[in-house]
Amino acid sequence: MSDLTNKDAEQDSKLAVLETKIQTLGENIEAVLERMNQRVELVHERIDKTDNKIKELDNELRGRIRKNEKWIAGAGAVIAAATTILGIITAAESMEVNYGSNGSTQQEVVLQLQGSRNK
Repeated sequence: MSDLTNKDAEQDSKLAVLETKIQTLGENIEAVLERMNQRVELVHERIDKTDNKIKELDNELRGRIRKNEKWIAGAGAVIAAATTILGIITAAESMEVNYGSNGSTQQEVVLQLQGSRNK
């Protein structure tokens, strides 16, 4: 029976070593999982910061676009007003003024009647 007892003791010591290794592996796995969770949290923080930065830049860009649209609309209004004023001035200058004539561009002949001037 001594062989059986020795074999039992040998198996018990191997089991104890294996249990220790399993426990160590479990602890290592837990540590690795904890580090992975911390890294995932850091990645999420970076994503959130990047997302916020993108939103800020998007808002800034939209503001710049709105400002440019206002400037362009203002410039268009100024150009339209200037064109209208120039058109009115040009039309006024090209109008023919009729001071009592019959409206034709014919040369008028003035008749001088002989009167009692040299009498």
